[in-house]
Amino acid sequence: MDINGSTEGLKNSVIEALESIYNLEVPQEKLWTEELINTISSISGETNREIAVYIDRKGRIIDVIVGDFRTVDLTEVEGRRSKTRLTGVRCIHTHPGASGILSPADISSLKLLRLDMIAAVGLNEQTPDQIYVGVPSQVEVGDVEFFGPYSADKEDFEALIEYISEADEFLKEHTENLQNVDERAILVGIKTQETRDIQGVSEAEISMRELEELAQTAGAIVVSKLIQNREGRDTSFYIGRGKVEELKLLVQTTEADMVIFDEEISPSQQRNLEEALGIKVIDRTALILDIFAQRARSREGKIQVELAQLEYNLPRLQGLGLVLSRLGGGIGTRGPGETKLETDKRHIRRKISLLKKQLKEIKKQRGILRVERKRNRIPVISLVGYTNSGKSTLLNTLCGSDVYAENQLFATLDTTTRQLILDDNNTILVSDTVGFIRKLPHQLLDAFKSTLEEVLYADALVIVVDSSDPYFEDHIRIVDSILDELGAGQKPSIIALNKIDKHTDIESVRINSDRSVIEISAKTGFGLDNLRKYLQEQLCEVRLKYKLSIPFSEGWVLPWLYENGKVISVEYDENGSAAEAELTREAAAYVKKYIVTQED
Repeated sequence: MDINGSTEGLKNSVIEALESIYNLEVPQEKLWTEELINTISSISGETNREIAVYIDRKGRIIDVIVGDFRTVDLTEVEGRRSKTRLTGVRCIHTHPGASGILSPADISSLKLLRLDMIAAVGLNEQTPDQIYVGVPSQVEVGDVEFFGPYSADKEDFEALIEYISEADEFLKEHTENLQNVDERAILVGIKTQETRDIQGVSEAEISMRELEELAQTAGAIVVSKLIQNREGRDTSFYIGRGKVEELKLLVQTTEADMVIFDEEISPSQQRNLEEALGIKVIDRTALILDIFAQRARSREGKIQVELAQLEYNLPRLQGLGLVLSRLGGGIGTRGPGETKLETDKRHIRRKISLLKKQLKEIKKQRGILRVERKRNRIPVISLVGYTNSGKSTLLNTLCGSDVYAENQLFATLDTTTRQLILDDNNTILVSDTVGFIRKLPHQLLDAFKSTLEEVLYADALVIVVDSSDPYFEDHIRIVDSILDELGAGQKPSIIALNKIDKHTDIESVRINSDRSVIEISAKTGFGLDNLRKYLQEQLCEVRLKYKLSIPFSEGWVLPWLYENGKVISVEYDENGSAAEAELTREAAAYVKKYIVTQED
């Protein structure tokens, strides 16, 4: 049988002594025997390392682990943990050179691993001293009851075993309370020599604040955050091996369910980390995909999210089914594509191909609508910007619509287009788009290209900026870089500094830009008249109404009018067609010989 944990430097005789522990048995009416306690105490005292022994309810020793005397190394019994019952596993471990009083890490391990019991043996050199026991509460979910001190030669365990049995029954009866508990997450970031400073603050710290918002949006409770300073990213674990050990202890003491990394990690790094930590590990990309999976409503949105999820998970498919089974799903694993993740890669690729075909059809339909808009000469603007900058609220206020708008990240996934009536009865179309964010996953950009094409085909862009955010100028930089990636970086654009109502002194809000900047409040309506005026001047050419008489022999004229003006009506007689259309003066000059009258 294997000896797990920190076995480096141990003599062969010690390894043999540890292996002999597997031959010991504990009677079912007992939790330990004097022989077992004396054996692990002797080895622990000799090596000055913790020894942990896991025993099932039949008294069989199923795992022996060696810890380092400076840390606690109580790893998970694979495949046994469940939030709805105890594992049926008892842990007995030593505290070399210390008392048997249970430490915070011991208690968290008991709760995290759903153990029947955890017992700590205090050592005086190689001799066992007092033994303390922790057992899950039989009256309050998540609480622990403590018993002891006991001696190594204790014989009567009836009361303790009965208490464990009652605690297990209590946990089963209160399963419903446990099903709805939010996942507890630790956030991990990294700061390297390449990490920029923004207004004197490391971008790693700013990105971690965003990651916390993302985690909360997904439904997680952030219990701790960790940023490591190092020269570069570790190829095996992303963070250094020493930091992994620190993280492992943090997982135990905070009772975390998952660890979320601030950058995309490789499939091998994810597997290595999950194996080392014993809990679910995801990255920023998986977290954003999870939020999108929760928010997708339209058929197109669901297809796009599923496609992005499948393309992200395809290289992670090996071993993913085991991870999902062991760790129970949750954040980073849900969504339209989750039931496909445990199938073979060929099936996944077929599904990806099918989804791309479906998106291509939707793209074709969208293209037909664009041709119709162009034919009617209706200008289109797209609202773009950082997530939660107020784009949907601006659309609602400008157009009198009721698009879903909340103070949360990625409230909008599906592109929404509404009419805006300007002065002189001019009409433009305003499109709301999905928000951008730092380190936006490339899978999402690829999958949402059919939606984001609205940005490419727009006549102008309004970059909506949350002026109350201290790093809003950096947000503009990020939005510009994503627009460049989409091929829309050269589009005419204006910056709308939103949420100006949150400032006591508007004059204090300043931005260096060669583009037009308008201060607005989508919430109160401040500055929207200036925005409408700008859009009117930039997008709405002055058009006049004309009546035209077009002979049948000039068959090109009517299609040309549809393409370059707005045709109001067409009537036919024996000589040709009589059309009424709105044209710019430039367009009217091109068909001047067919014009009968002009209206002011």
